[in-house]
Formats: sequence, structure tokens, C-alpha cells
Amino acid sequence: MKQSITAIALSAMMIAACTGNKPQDTAFSTETLAYAQKSATADVTIKADYPTGGNATLTNAICEYISEQLGGTYTGNNTAGDSVVAYYGQQQTARMEEAAKALAGSAVASTYFSQEIKVLAETETYVTYTDYTETFLGGAHGMSSLTGTTFRKSDGRRFGREMLRSTDTEAFRLLLKEGLESYFAKNDTANFGDEELKQMLLPNNSIDYLPLPQAAPYLTEGGMVFTYQPYEIAPYSAGRPTFTVGYDKLKPFLTETVSKLIGNR
Repeated sequence: MKQSITAIALSAMMIAACTGNKPQDTAFSTETLAYAQKSATADVTIKADYPTGGNATLTNAICEYISEQLGGTYTGNNTAGDSVVAYYGQQQTARMEEAAKALAGSAVASTYFSQEIKVLAETETYVTYTDYTETFLGGAHGMSSLTGTTFRKSDGRRFGREMLRSTDTEAFRLLLKEGLESYFAKNDTANFGDEELKQMLLPNNSIDYLPLPQAAPYLTEGGMVFTYQPYEIAPYSAGRPTFTVGYDKLKPFLTETVSKLIGNR
């Protein structure tokens, strides 16, 4: 009897130890935290979708990412979302107020800063965030940027350009050209070709050797998104050339790791 009790106790301890070391799978969830401060000379808004649920490895990675996107100087606990957002909001407010002093007496004496970090896409295996930032510090117009980052849910790994392979091939460059043509042509693809695309791009770009965007691509359920920032490949008036390439077309250019991540899409 004593041996049976001992065996049962040992089994229970082993089960408890195993379950204790296993990451708890909880649904990923977020809440939007915001900072807003407006004065006669400066307008600052920051919003961030902060994790409130999910495995700790993933949520910690996303909290670090948010802090880094906002500036990367916060020294406290990155999971304290309210404190993080307030800290960077106050930093930006001070920066905008200082810039406004330099504009004092000019026709435009106010400054503007807005940043929104939000969840764009989520599947069972990954979650994708985007970061949109817009700043005005005087001049003819403000500047903006849009970047995206994909995280693997199981371990919080970030994915970027390394998702792709064989990007120096003619076949891949054709995907970039087709994507840009779809962006500029809008709904008039039948009357939009190589010559029309040349006219939309800055002169130093060859439509047959288009560069990858400087910002990393990111995953959505509809495909991989590529985004060129203003002035990167086209004039400011062209906006932010963005297009999505379906996974059926991208399959030959994806690493095996990413192919497993997206499954049968």
C-alpha cells in the first residue's frame, strides 16, 4: 500500500512539474492606451494596442516592440502600458513645444505629432502590428511613415525581410513591378503599363530592377504587404506606394519557416 501511495504521489508531482514548466496558452488580447496633449503651439497624440492576454513570451516581445517604436528610452517595466505611453507622450510634447519656439513669428507656428501602433492582423499562428507616424515641424508639409512587424505567437519571434528568399531574381522583381502598377493604376489596369509606371516613379529607378522597400514586409491573411515610404521610390504626391502579394504567387520566394507559419493560405 505504501508503495502504491508513493507511486501516485510521484506521478502527481511529475505531472505538476510538467504543467508548471509549460507556457500557458491564453488568447491574445489588447487594449488601446492613449496619450493626448494639445496647446496653441503643439498637438501630440499617441495610441498603442497594448497586450492584456496571451503567453508571456509573446506579450513581452510586443511590449518591447511598442517601447522601441515609440523611442526606445523607457527604463521601467515595459509591460506597464499606461506609464510607457505617458512617458513617450510627454517626451514628444516637449519636443514639439521646443520646435514651435523655432517657428515663432513664422506663418506656421504650430507643430504636430501623431503615432498609432495597432494590431492589423491575427491568426492562430501570428499577429501583425503596424506603426503609423505623422509629424509636422514646419516646411511645406508634414512627413509620415508606415511600417509593419509580424510576431510568431508561439515564441514572440519577429519577422522581417528574412521571410523572403531569391529576391534578386527576375521573377521576384516582376512581382514588385506588378504590385506598383496595381497601386498606381487603381482601377484602370488595362491602360497602365511600363511607360505609365516610369512616369510615376522617381527618375533614378528602373522598373526592371526595383528595390525592395526599406521597411520590412509583413503578413496579413490576404498576403504579404510591401510599403514604400514617401520619397523612397516616388514623389511625395504619389503617397505611400503599398500593395499586397498573395501567398499563391509568393510561395516560391518564402522560407520554409514562413510557409509553416501561414499554413495553407
